[in-house]
Amino acid sequence: MTLLRAIPFSFNILWRMVLVFPFMVLTVIVFGIIAAIFIFITLFISPIAAIVMGVAFGIGSSILPVIVGSRLGLQAKHASFRNSYFGLILPAIGYGMFEVFCILLILAGCVGIYLFATPLTGQDLLQLTTMDEAVLLEQLMSVNPAITLSLFWVGGVMMIGLRAALLMPIAGASIGADPGGRAHTPFYGFGREFISLLILVAIAYILSTFTIPLTFMITFALGFGENLATAFAQLETSPDFDLLGELGMEFWIFVGIAFLIYLLAFSLQSAGGVLAYINEAELVSDRQNAFDMSMDAQLEPKAPSAQRIAERQVQSEDVMELIRSRMQQNKRQ
Repeated sequence: MTLLRAIPFSFNILWRMVLVFPFMVLTVIVFGIIAAIFIFITLFISPIAAIVMGVAFGIGSSILPVIVGSRLGLQAKHASFRNSYFGLILPAIGYGMFEVFCILLILAGCVGIYLFATPLTGQDLLQLTTMDEAVLLEQLMSVNPAITLSLFWVGGVMMIGLRAALLMPIAGASIGADPGGRAHTPFYGFGREFISLLILVAIAYILSTFTIPLTFMITFALGFGENLATAFAQLETSPDFDLLGELGMEFWIFVGIAFLIYLLAFSLQSAGGVLAYINEAELVSDRQNAFDMSMDAQLEPKAPSAQRIAERQVQSEDVMELIRSRMQQNKRQ
């Protein structure tokens, strides 16, 4: 099962991602420069389009680590590459724009349903968007908790499912090739092994959302979490970054653990996409082998039947008899 195989394989990708992290930071910087140029140009055409493009580039930056991780995973599986690392930027932008477009449709659908099912108006919702997240959720729950929870649940699952459906195409984009060996076809394999990848992406999103609490749990288990919690609480009340310097190695261990958990969330997604890609490549190879065998069987000359063999023997005997009779006639002459 892809889900069970992806979890251990994600650690195989994780240590590779740690090694290439400086390159990944450089790629994100280049990605950001390209995004800034496009957004600046689009701003003169349409401010709304510029905002949408900015969101697309933002989501694309979250896809970029998944593409890099997928490439590293396929490299571990000895796959051949058709592109360079900088060739990953364009697919990240393309799939990022597609993902943000779908997310905007999901959000628009949820807002439409909410306006239809509750007494709130569009103006009321615009006022709610100026509130903090906790206050906004409290206000929405006070209007209609059943509809609010249902829309949050359905919308969240659809967004997670969208990323799950894109994991195999992202894996193909990471090496610029389809499972059959041809150049990458956009969205090839969209939705493959959806259920396994949906669960995997949900686990990855939970890890990335709760990275800091999980890191604190680990540091408490290591015995210095209380010192860190006290220092961070003091920073919230009176920002004094000298406290971090006083923590020394404990702070950097905290940062390192959080960094590994965050990268593990991307590694899980990459591992799922890579294994789905490998499974599809094996299916394509099996189908091609079966097709080749059937064509060979059709092109091979059929074995002669027993009746044909007997007819050929009779014909050869008649020919030999004719040759003997002619030889005897020649001797008499």
